[in-house]
Amino acid sequence: MTLTMKFAEVLYAARDAKKLTQSQVAEAVSISVRWYQKVEAGLRLPSTIPAIKLMLFLGIDIEELREASGLPKLDNKKHKDFAMM
Repeated sequence: MTLTMKFAEVLYAARDAKKLTQSQVAEAVSISVRWYQKVEAGLRLPSTIPAIKLMLFLGIDIEELREASGLPKLDNKKHKDFAMM
């Protein structure tokens, strides 16, 4: 399953758990309902800022998303901190 589909599943589950409509979520993060519907349907993957807004509003933990997507956990001991370069 693609990252787009996994993100969509996590969004739907978080929205459903909070008993919110797609319209309520879209309005809260200042995006169109139609665009949000496409994201939740797995047809679009939001860029960074809308993704962060959605995750913060719905209370989605980045680790939850990483695990759901099957991405490996970064071992900081084996990788350089590129922000320090």
